[in-house]
Amino acid sequence: MHDWAMPTGWAPSTAARSGDGFLATPFSERCAGLVEAGHHVFLGISPGNGYFSEDRLVALLRWAAARFTRVEIAHPDADTVARTYLGRGYEPRHARARAHRDVRQTANRISRAVTTARIDPDRLHAARFSDFYDTPAYRTALERVARAHLEQPAFHATCVRMVTGVLRTTMPADWTPTAGQLAAGAEYLDRELPFLLDTPAVLGVPASVFAYRATPALAGFLYGPDAVLPAADTQGFVTVEPLPKAE
Repeated sequence: MHDWAMPTGWAPSTAARSGDGFLATPFSERCAGLVEAGHHVFLGISPGNGYFSEDRLVALLRWAAARFTRVEIAHPDADTVARTYLGRGYEPRHARARAHRDVRQTANRISRAVTTARIDPDRLHAARFSDFYDTPAYRTALERVARAHLEQPAFHATCVRMVTGVLRTTMPADWTPTAGQLAAGAEYLDRELPFLLDTPAVLGVPASVFAYRATPALAGFLYGPDAVLPAADTQGFVTVEPLPKAE
């Protein structure tokens, strides 16, 4: 998570709340209000990430269902996941094959977790990011992201640092991505950002909170008091971390 997440010394302005095995920390007071309202939560799941085991997915779903009226559990599509492997220099065919395997395994784990969690189907929906790519609201949010890259140097630099950190995760310590590799890897982050900007418009819900295991380094640009790429007023973010198991 180095370079992808907020610095270790950063402290959120809101109080964290524990329950059902997790510690939930909204990014801001506004985000905390959206968590309290409990309309909708978007659980972002990363394919190929060992953190998202079947047991953890079951626990996350139960945590979410206890606090939100509607739960969306979603993961990137294979084409988006392949961007990361292309960013690490994989040959295109190998990158696509690896991404398809990761996405298939993740979809299967989610399916089994949904069955085990036994949440009312009317309240729970599983999706891929690509299910929403053609919606006008998603395209509008993606255009805002593109403009921010051009007009907000600090935002762009933070995204570059985050992407570089992700690409370096499984590479030698002295490895640095080429400009082409960095551009490929950056597409993954850009395709995810609309869901952190305006999930309510994209999915047609009154309000939503994006939940993930760590706070991204760019969160201040979206949810901070002086946000240069401000999220919708009805969009929040909450970090959901597992509590240490009692000895």
